[in-house]
Amino acid sequence: MVALLVPLAVGCAEEQKTGFSGCNINCGGGLMGGDGRGNVYYRSEADNWHLYKARLDGSNKVKLSDDVPCEINVLGGWVYYANYRDGFSLYRIRTDGTGRQLLKAGYCQGVYVAGDAIFYGVRNAEDVPCIHRMNLDGSEDKEVIADARLMYWYDDCLYYLGDRLYLWRYDLATGAKTQLSSVYSECVTVDATGVYYFAPDETKLYHTSQDGTDTSVILSGGDYYNVSDGAVYYMKYGGAYDFYRYDLADGTETQLTSFLPGYFDAKGAPIEDVESLSPDAVALHEAGTSLCVLEGHCFLRGTLRECLLTNGRADCLIRAEPGGVMTVWD
Repeated sequence: MVALLVPLAVGCAEEQKTGFSGCNINCGGGLMGGDGRGNVYYRSEADNWHLYKARLDGSNKVKLSDDVPCEINVLGGWVYYANYRDGFSLYRIRTDGTGRQLLKAGYCQGVYVAGDAIFYGVRNAEDVPCIHRMNLDGSEDKEVIADARLMYWYDDCLYYLGDRLYLWRYDLATGAKTQLSSVYSECVTVDATGVYYFAPDETKLYHTSQDGTDTSVILSGGDYYNVSDGAVYYMKYGGAYDFYRYDLADGTETQLTSFLPGYFDAKGAPIEDVESLSPDAVALHEAGTSLCVLEGHCFLRGTLRECLLTNGRADCLIRAEPGGVMTVWD
């Protein structure tokens, strides 16, 4: 494991420049987004995946729409999202729930709102993935890169999967393209220190320079890597597949979840021998996916026995804190 220099905390001006943070879109599915001022916009597990707003501590929950959002970005008083209920078409709605607007019909993914533009992935008439740019109101929609899958935006550059699903950088000002990896890459995050990407086939998290020439392994043996504000949040393989926070400055690691081992049934009762169950029997176990980091707080979409016993459903949004403290957040 390698410790790196990390950037200073993001200032207010930079917070207002983008509608996303860390790897919340690519790693977390964009199920949660924030405005940097303690407000969270999210897909509710408690209410049929509808779009909600709340505070970071889970208080003041307000439903904004019956839409089912993902790819959530929040910028300038608007929430931008792909709507599952409408074939993942691209929408926006004001943060108070008014002004709902369809921006792009059809399947949209990899949505990144930056400055005065929206960058997103879509398939063209030949069913080839490509990257588009449009204004915030949906006007002037045009193709930017053909045969590409958008993974990130940073400092007027697009990071995308091109030939053989390797990672590339595209300079929006000059049109220059630079290859950054020679492996299939996911969970891409870019900051002032460089580019982070996960190679699933190797289960390794890499860091590389902006020209792709200085590459090193940061962590290995995990998944759902989300680099945010000088730390890596990720799931470690083995055991209960718990989540951890790895500090890039000093290399210290902190456990964030403490999932129960074993399985339980639909009523929460422990299952002693899961192999003896009938094919149609329900067998649940605690786990987490879709990792989002907002203002230094870790959230997961997951399954908890506590939620099943308390709310009658196992699926929930979990707030995970140092020491393995888990709270059913929604």
